[in-house]
Amino acid sequence: MNIALVGGKIVTPFRIVDNGTIVIKDKKIYELGKSSDVKIPDKFKVIDVSGKVITPGFVDLLVHGGKGYGFADEAEESIGVVSEYFLSHGSTTVLASLFAKPEEQLLNDIRRLADYIEDHPNANIKGIHMEGPYLNKELKGAMNENYLWKPTVESFGKILEASRGHIKIMTIAPEIPGAIHVMRAAANYGIVLSIGHSMANYSEIEVAIDNGAAHVTHIFNAMRPFHHRNPGVILGALLRNELKIELIADTLHVHPAVMELLLKLKGSSGIVLVSDSIRAGGMHEGEYEFADQKVFMKNHKAVLEDGTLAGSTLTLNRAIKNMVETANAKLTEAVRMASLNGAKVIGMEQHKGILAAGKDADIVVLNDDYSVEMTIIAGKIGFQKKII
Repeated sequence: MNIALVGGKIVTPFRIVDNGTIVIKDKKIYELGKSSDVKIPDKFKVIDVSGKVITPGFVDLLVHGGKGYGFADEAEESIGVVSEYFLSHGSTTVLASLFAKPEEQLLNDIRRLADYIEDHPNANIKGIHMEGPYLNKELKGAMNENYLWKPTVESFGKILEASRGHIKIMTIAPEIPGAIHVMRAAANYGIVLSIGHSMANYSEIEVAIDNGAAHVTHIFNAMRPFHHRNPGVILGALLRNELKIELIADTLHVHPAVMELLLKLKGSSGIVLVSDSIRAGGMHEGEYEFADQKVFMKNHKAVLEDGTLAGSTLTLNRAIKNMVETANAKLTEAVRMASLNGAKVIGMEQHKGILAAGKDADIVVLNDDYSVEMTIIAGKIGFQKKII
């Protein structure tokens, strides 16, 4: 289907085009500009989006689940349900995230995701984010300590084989004995190394950067608090431009004033908004499960029995809203952090995360309350809000 979106406020995301038109042809953006300057070809489906905001499709690099399902579930329908849930919230590129499990269970999860990605090339699941299994038990967060692996190149080889090249990011604690060897091996296969669940000191962060680290998983969470005489991951994340940082902008994981500080320190190019959503995302309050542990969700906050935060119930359209309304981000900045920045991390910026001629037609239409009216993926309408 060839489509023209007419009359919306286009966030490219570097500038805003008021009363703009986007012409979509054969999975790509064919033309974009002010409506007065764009001629819509004959027989195109014209959709009036006046009063709406049009953005690039969101790129979420850390998603465990939602709508009652998780990517680590064995249920046949689980991956598809999570995929559709995030598509309905504007995420056209998603990295399915897996957490530490016993070896064969984790390898089966990886194989199952690799199968889905290969069988559904037009879906929004574009790769895997391994949040572990090589994490520091001292800062395990909601991870199950009993399931963490000792870093070895041999065990990583099993993960790599099972993934068939679909791992895009791996979160790892670089200070654990053996971790640097795994990082070096992963970096040579093109995997982005992300520092997380880590007790690393600043000098260990520098070594990690030299061995492929380019990213930091959910800043401030599962890392030692900032200390001016004994700096660690937080200082490395803020000071070193080599490192992009993930931010869970739900105002629960990080206070809005700290979100604003991060924006001032790292700039809009250095922050990647992620959801870190778990099964409880999009669900009613109650009891859920993560890594064989009970999780309790109330007022959008998910915690373990001891009160430890256990992922989130966030979606990126709400993350944009929070950045704009509570952290003084410009709309262009917030959209960029939810789209292009993530695409850059995983090497997809030539096709995704920006609205321009020749780019993939992954597009979100937002209402003025930041709810998603429509999601277009690969030139097709993947989600459209029902008219009640």
